[in-house]
Amino acid sequence: MEEVRFSTQVGVKDMYRFMMHHAYIGVSGIVNLVISGGAFVLLVTGAGQGSAFNNALLILIACMFTIINPILLFYKSAKQVKLTPMFQKPLDYVVNEEAIVVSQSGEQLSLNWKDVRKVVETGSAIYLYLSLTRAYIIPKENLKENLNGFKALVRDHVEKKACKLKK
Repeated sequence: MEEVRFSTQVGVKDMYRFMMHHAYIGVSGIVNLVISGGAFVLLVTGAGQGSAFNNALLILIACMFTIINPILLFYKSAKQVKLTPMFQKPLDYVVNEEAIVVSQSGEQLSLNWKDVRKVVETGSAIYLYLSLTRAYIIPKENLKENLNGFKALVRDHVEKKACKLKK
């Protein structure tokens, strides 16, 4: 029986990437970027007709999802990591055929594979979703040589349509 053990500590950078992923992946993220891009195009083509108010409004809309929202997400990420006790110490994982066991400071939680709703791999992390917005963030740098074994266990136990792992 294969078993993978590793520890992770989610930092501000990891939380920020997770929040950016949620904000900009999917239909709503694309719509937001189209709105910002459209406002920028209108500004450049002179649709504001030289009115200071109209131009200021177009600048605000153009910056809303391309500059302002990412800054706010970074601030929110830093605050969440700082104020959430779970992020103050590393989480220890034991992943095997039966379950995913997560422990920290003497407390332990065993997650059945059927509790994992979705798994998403990005360039820097793997997200194990237990609900639409609640996920365990596993930075790939913490997996090191365990990455392939971990991904194999996930592929074996999570439904194919819910498993978005790269090859």
